[in-house]
Amino acid sequence: MSTKKNLVLVYPNQRWAKIDFQTNWNLNPSLLCLLGAMVQDDVNVKIIDAQFYDMSITEFVEKVVQANPSYIGISILSTEYKDTLHTTVAALRERLPDPVIIAGGVHVTIEYEDVMTDSGIDYAIVGNGEYVLRDLLRYLKGNGEMPTVGLVYRDGKNLVVQEKAVIKDLDALPMPNYDLVRMEDYIAVGPRTGPLRAPEMPYVRMVITRGCPVGCSFCQVEEISGKKVRAPSAKKVIDELIYLRDRYGLRSFLIDDDNIVIKKKFFKEVLRESIERDLGLKFIIGAFAIFALDDEMLDLMVRAGCVGINVAIESGNQRVMNDIVLKPIKLDTVAPLIKKVREAGLFVISNFIIGFPGETWAEIRETIHFAEHCGADYVKFFVAVPLKGTRLWDMATDIGAISNETDGARVDWRFSQITSNDWTAEDISVLRAYEWDRINFDTPKKIMHMAEMWAISEEELRDIRKKTRDAVTSSNFGANLSSNPSIPS
Repeated sequence: MSTKKNLVLVYPNQRWAKIDFQTNWNLNPSLLCLLGAMVQDDVNVKIIDAQFYDMSITEFVEKVVQANPSYIGISILSTEYKDTLHTTVAALRERLPDPVIIAGGVHVTIEYEDVMTDSGIDYAIVGNGEYVLRDLLRYLKGNGEMPTVGLVYRDGKNLVVQEKAVIKDLDALPMPNYDLVRMEDYIAVGPRTGPLRAPEMPYVRMVITRGCPVGCSFCQVEEISGKKVRAPSAKKVIDELIYLRDRYGLRSFLIDDDNIVIKKKFFKEVLRESIERDLGLKFIIGAFAIFALDDEMLDLMVRAGCVGINVAIESGNQRVMNDIVLKPIKLDTVAPLIKKVREAGLFVISNFIIGFPGETWAEIRETIHFAEHCGADYVKFFVAVPLKGTRLWDMATDIGAISNETDGARVDWRFSQITSNDWTAEDISVLRAYEWDRINFDTPKKIMHMAEMWAISEEELRDIRKKTRDAVTSSNFGANLSSNPSIPS
């Protein structure tokens, strides 16, 4: 019988905070599987994914209790669902006062001080958690030293905040232990409805690189995982995909990286490795820096099985791009590049953001016009949300543009909380929904094309469109989002 103690790694259920069609979506199990692989020699690992299996809080707690944990690791992706962390901790502490509770994830890395106001949480991990978790568990077992980076914890009344952990050598990490979950369940269900669905089922989602050097004003990636892009070897990437293909019968995958094409030489090596080893899987790139595209890259993408990309343009006004977004895009190059990608046989989805602090109404209308004529198959609009730890947060606070001064802007990319003398928050939220609807669905041909892209019926698409418009009517604006599901993005 094993004498190792038990660790439970969990994803809370986002629906415990709110039911939201746009942002309730299944999380990638590979993160927890990788953490499990890192520590499985030291502890017995069990993964409980309350989000994927839509567990009630009672059902979830019972499963954790049955696992008899000495340690519980809770991962929270988005600040939008930060309340689920505290809901989870409170419910667990009612039944399990003794286990060490460790919180990690994007929200925890950015807002660790807020996280640690919860007395039920013993440790917060900031940055890359693989080695930090392993070393912390060894320390707690009396088999090692306290980690010197990546931890936030209490020392009496004082909060000890270590430097953020950053892993430089991704090749040194093990392959995620997919035996810790029922991968058969995950590969059969897409993360959510929409055009960024899996090209073919079964599928997996891959996060290959970490970090992004672009420095967009609204993005937390630099604060979370660093400005320098780190990547494993191309061989390691394809080894894992071949393993998953051969074991689970994969037919496609989604690349969830923040911006894999920024590291151009590496990305091309991955594509060549895929071609040379006859991987044979279709794939979609969820974040594609179109300004990094060249002819060789596009040819390799096509040959390797890429069927579509999502490009983040952000603004259709060059002043806003240069002075507020801080992204190195020349707008006159965008439409020709999108045309080139579509002529190669790939679909293109483009993202835009409206309602930046300091943006005029005329500039916002210019972005809408640009989005309509950029040549993408489908365009998405988000409202600007100043997140803590970003330059956009500093810009917004400097001019007093955040409407909720107590808690900061609510994290929701449909409803604006930025103030302006030129427009209202409701103007931005309504414009976002109605222009999205007009541009993407203004002809029967477009409606048919969108239904095909999303793999849903036209009736289902009409229902999604109506819910999106209904969510921003005057009677609903600012109301509890739990009753207002909206468009998946």
